[in-house]
Amino acid sequence: MSHHFLIHPFVCLRLLACCLVLPLSAAVWSPPFAAAQDVMTDEIEDEDVTAEEAPDEEAPAEDAATDQAPAEEEASEQPAAADEAAEQAAPASWDVSKPCENYQHPYEADLCQQWRTAQAAERNLGLTRLLMLIGAVATLLLLLMFVPLLMAVMAARRAARGGASVATNDTSREDELRAYVDVDKLEFIETAESEGTVKVKVTFRNTGQTPAFKIKSVAQVGIRDVSDEDLLPVMPLPDRSLLDAPRPRLGRDATATEIVQCDSTPSLADRVMKGDATILVWGFAEYMDVFDRKRKTAFQYLCNADTLETGLIFKPMVRGDEDA
Repeated sequence: MSHHFLIHPFVCLRLLACCLVLPLSAAVWSPPFAAAQDVMTDEIEDEDVTAEEAPDEEAPAEDAATDQAPAEEEASEQPAAADEAAEQAAPASWDVSKPCENYQHPYEADLCQQWRTAQAAERNLGLTRLLMLIGAVATLLLLLMFVPLLMAVMAARRAARGGASVATNDTSREDELRAYVDVDKLEFIETAESEGTVKVKVTFRNTGQTPAFKIKSVAQVGIRDVSDEDLLPVMPLPDRSLLDAPRPRLGRDATATEIVQCDSTPSLADRVMKGDATILVWGFAEYMDVFDRKRKTAFQYLCNADTLETGLIFKPMVRGDEDA
């Protein structure tokens, strides 16, 4: 009932109005109707009393009684037939299990109305339960519709994670197989002191697993009048316009060389050995690997009294790095 009230408020209000109006109507109309029934009952009782007293008031003679015997028999047969007809015409008795059949009194009508209201409420309750069942089924179907969506989202997340993992693996694989072009060694080229130049040969080597392509490089050499490494500046990289012609290919463990030179000063070798000067070589190399990625290696080396004593000749400075 409560669910029905929530779903059909106007129907509930109508039923409530009926339940209030019917008892009021019964209370208003039942007294006159009962009074009319009592009057009719009194009249019938008076007629029965009159009919019973009529033979006592008249004292018929014996001859008249004998003559009227057939008439009395006929009269007695007529009331018997009338009683049978009245019994046949009388309505059936009212049954409380079926209150809306053969009801006569107001309280019987009230019970009938209440019974009908209860029947309607039961029907409405059944309809409410059916609607609730339909709603539950619809909710279940809606939830089932979300299951493929959630599965697709989870699959997308797994695919994204797998893609990231594949990308990481691919990057690791590339780092393992790609070309690495770096400075292999630097060495002086002997020149006559009269030339007044310093020449250095720079050798590049591909230490990677695959070839390098379109190799271009540029290097410069200079002299600084200090020997302390901490006082040496990091030289700016040469301009790209100074890059030499590209080499088509540099295979695994293959080398390429470049010779750079600069003007020298008198007795440069003595000055370097005494710690009064330092020779710097710097530059960069560009190339493409087999994964079609552009690579760049920058470098800077020094030669001073310390490196000559250790036999290294040239020592790499901090700049010796590579940019992808």
